Amino acid sequence: MAVNISYSQSFLNLMLTLSKDEVIAVGKFVAILKAGGHNSLPGRNKPSTGVSKNHVRRLQLIQYAIANELWHYHVGYQNYNQKNPFGDWTSSHVVHYQHLSSTSARFVHYSDHPPLKLPPKKTLI
Repeated sequence: MAVNISYSQSFLNLMLTLSKDEVIAVGKFVAILKAGGHNSLPGRNKPSTGVSKNHVRRLQLIQYAIANELWHYHVGYQNYNQKNPFGDWTSSHVVHYQHLSSTSARFVHYSDHPPLKLPPKKTLI
């Protein structure tokens, strides 16, 4: 099922600062979502509630991720680590997005990973 994509202003501003290869990686993610939804993604795609059990603000960060419907997707920049099966490949960079429904996503941030850093509140605007 195709996904409608929207973008926070912060994400659009950030895209202007990325390298050509990073923009291409993000663009491939957008194209796959728009064409076929979440089912055919090569990279790991998951809720951003998997905060380390050792993090001092773990509960607060989990609540923040839930309240803002935050997910993240490994876009394959610079390369995908393909040791896991297709659909669970990881990479050094992720797109953070709000998983609004099975057919709606709002891109809010892009960052290196690991460690997972939840997007700041200002990026959700």
